[in-house]
Amino acid sequence: MNNPRVLPPNVTETALDSFFDTIASRIGASNVSLDHTTGALEGPHGQHCYGDPFPLAQDHTPSGAVRPGTVEEVQFVVKVANRFRVPLWTVSRGKNLGYGGTSPVVRGSVVLDLHRMKRIIEINEEYAYVIVEPGVTFFDLYEEVKRRGVKLWPSVPSLGWGSILGNALERGFGYTPEGEHAQMQCGMEIVLPNGELVRTGMGAMEGNNCFALFKGGLGPSVDGLFFQSNLGVVTKIGMHCTPAPETFVRCEVAVPREEDLVPLVGISTDLLRRRIITNSPGLSNIVCLVMEAAEDATVASKIAPFVGSCAISDKVLREIQAEKGWPWWVNLFSLYGPRVLVEAQLAAVKQAFDVIPGAVVTARMHTGAPGKTLDAEVIGDAPEILPQTGRPTLHSLNCLHFRERNAGHVAFAPVIPPSGREMYEWYLKAKKMNADAGFDFVADFHLFARYTIPINLVMFKQSEQRQMRDLLKDLTHMTVKLGYSEYRTHVSFMDEVASHHDFNGGAMAKLVSAFKDMLDPNGIISPGKSGIWNSNSAWKL
Repeated sequence: MNNPRVLPPNVTETALDSFFDTIASRIGASNVSLDHTTGALEGPHGQHCYGDPFPLAQDHTPSGAVRPGTVEEVQFVVKVANRFRVPLWTVSRGKNLGYGGTSPVVRGSVVLDLHRMKRIIEINEEYAYVIVEPGVTFFDLYEEVKRRGVKLWPSVPSLGWGSILGNALERGFGYTPEGEHAQMQCGMEIVLPNGELVRTGMGAMEGNNCFALFKGGLGPSVDGLFFQSNLGVVTKIGMHCTPAPETFVRCEVAVPREEDLVPLVGISTDLLRRRIITNSPGLSNIVCLVMEAAEDATVASKIAPFVGSCAISDKVLREIQAEKGWPWWVNLFSLYGPRVLVEAQLAAVKQAFDVIPGAVVTARMHTGAPGKTLDAEVIGDAPEILPQTGRPTLHSLNCLHFRERNAGHVAFAPVIPPSGREMYEWYLKAKKMNADAGFDFVADFHLFARYTIPINLVMFKQSEQRQMRDLLKDLTHMTVKLGYSEYRTHVSFMDEVASHHDFNGGAMAKLVSAFKDMLDPNGIISPGKSGIWNSNSAWKL
């Protein structure tokens, strides 16, 4: 039987074996994978191998994995990696779907998998924060909050099986008022590339009780250095949560025309800036409605000639829209707070969207008993497409079966100004590129007060990897020409996207590379992450 292991560049099999043996002596052989084929958490198609579940015709296979269970074990792994010059690729749980999963930039890196570190260090109801380790999922925290009867609604992204810490470090987002997770982070603990342990902010003072309350400390704030970076391994994080509200209103704004995207976005972001809407709205298009209703006889018959081979035509989408009475765009958001406040906010929302011809605002209000806050569990709706009550779900995984059973997806995620005009210009170009490449444009758009992230969620078959990769290249170049870049990207495109951050000859990249040289002279931690390399990297080919 052939050994499926691949080696990192400039690392001998003897050195890699010695690395694995040394690590196994400390954390146990069962927590070491000698190749990439076993040991990972179950993936979207039931697999337990490390790597990208949705690859893009480029080999990012890791050589194996190690799974420490404590901070001390992480420190040990990092020190041993330095001794044997073995590159590590850090993941919290490896659920970075659409961006590479557990795949390293450098083929043959060893995955440093932190999913066994599952302690919820603290849940503070009074001040509405939690402190967690990397392996704690959104499901884990929600179940513990429910078990304790704590009156908090922690923020959750669309899929709840990922790491709270990992999602925050990738600048992910959820759907409660504390949904901008990178902004809600407060306090970090980091294992530096030399194995030293550091706490940031007020955590730099032994025993300081403001670790998760005040992000700054004394002097420079360094937390930002560890977002989407390879300058250390984050082992604890504080996160702010939403206090359970007295009243919750789920709102939906539906508009009939494709061009209605412009006022829909502009009005929504204006309401966000005025703090009338306090959570981040999520927009979807008619393709999402078609996917949800793909088993409906009328819908199925009309889309059958397209699914799995090319994009559903606008003509067919409009026929379905007319027959079903569907909108072209749906905007979902919620209102939170005392009933008297929420009712006033709702009136303002309805008045604001009334200027869009044909817009329909639907609102469903839930109110707790007098003087009591709401329990998210008893709201009783079906699984939320966007979990705005903080209840985790895996509902969005269903979309993976639309183009083909167990298909893949990639998320192209630019950052664009919030007026709606710029987004619509980008969207029309991106939609045409998708259609020309044979893919549907699935809109997973997210709105914030001063920026938007209109995610182009592309479903593709295993046989379409090269077409998918070519489409991502074209989308990247088009987006750069418009003056924008992604907030997060697939491992295959990290160098490409980083190269576009070119102000003053790439001064920012040079600065971060200098940090890398100083903190990680051997380039051990996640080489190539976000396009960050040592100035004389042994791994960059």
